Amino acid sequence: MMTKRVGKQLALTAIASLIATLTVVSAEAKDEITIGVAMPFQGNSWQKGFLAAAQWAAGELSKDGKTVKLNVVDAAGDAQTQAQQLNNMTLQGVDFIILEPLSDTALNGAIDNAVGAGIPVLTTALGSVTNAKAIDLQFDYDELGEKYVSYIAQRTGGKGNALNIRGLAGNAAEQAIQDGYIKALAKYPDIKIVSEVYGDWNQSVAQQRVSAILPTLPKIDIIFSQGVAAFGAAQAFLADGRDVPLQVYGFDGTDVNLLLDLNSKSGYESAAINVDPGIGSLAVNVAVAKVEGVNVPMKMTAPIPTITLDDLKTKYAGMADSDIVWVKYAYDWTLTNVIGAQ
Repeated sequence: MMTKRVGKQLALTAIASLIATLTVVSAEAKDEITIGVAMPFQGNSWQKGFLAAAQWAAGELSKDGKTVKLNVVDAAGDAQTQAQQLNNMTLQGVDFIILEPLSDTALNGAIDNAVGAGIPVLTTALGSVTNAKAIDLQFDYDELGEKYVSYIAQRTGGKGNALNIRGLAGNAAEQAIQDGYIKALAKYPDIKIVSEVYGDWNQSVAQQRVSAILPTLPKIDIIFSQGVAAFGAAQAFLADGRDVPLQVYGFDGTDVNLLLDLNSKSGYESAAINVDPGIGSLAVNVAVAKVEGVNVPMKMTAPIPTITLDDLKTKYAGMADSDIVWVKYAYDWTLTNVIGAQ
């Protein structure tokens, strides 16, 4: 009778053998490039924009003669599921893995397996991991904080009471965004955060939690938020019969359309500043460059775009609420401006 220990050893030996085989296969020339895309979830518009951008980039590259296919999986918010999905993609022999990590530590073993099989792994969007073998493409959250807070300070003269709506508690990217805001706010001591709630990067949650505390708040001049919470916060104020305080909006169609509606009715003005779902196109471009032998840095930074009210009225007019603004980053632009290839 086989003991559990012996069985486990045999299983590990089999995986090691498969990985060794895949290492040889991955070194051979292929007619097409298959990129695994490990998404954390697809329930919000930002993630839908990320995937749309990745698919757009794959399509553009394929038009230029590179056959690029995406193998997309969804972990439904579970880090252990995501680790298993990474292992499955490794055994399938994809050429590259794009990973939006649900944990900074729980995926390290699966990343080791992929890299050991000769499959590069790029972490992006949701934050980095502690495994130094992963290539990292992230946003500069200090830049986001500086752009966001500077816009608010310019509009308010650097003073006012602010409600702060944070994102998903415990997430590394959420904390990095918050840290960027606080760092930028240090230059404006007369902007006071008088209350704080978590909106979970969810419009309905943000609206419910802001509505619950509205009766307890002093006059609010400013709202700080992350992504889709701007829409939820505005709805809470409107439902209570209050004017919407100054806030920066996200790239979701609901945010954009609300801002345009407020502007048309009352002259309310603002802009959209956010981390860009278009990073999905950057990730695919980086993957193809790496597979084709370009020297890709282990650390790279994605741009933080500001989209003005005029641009929203023209370039992005007629968006559905379910749509999201994202920037299309071309392969050659990525080579020069993100990878730094000469």
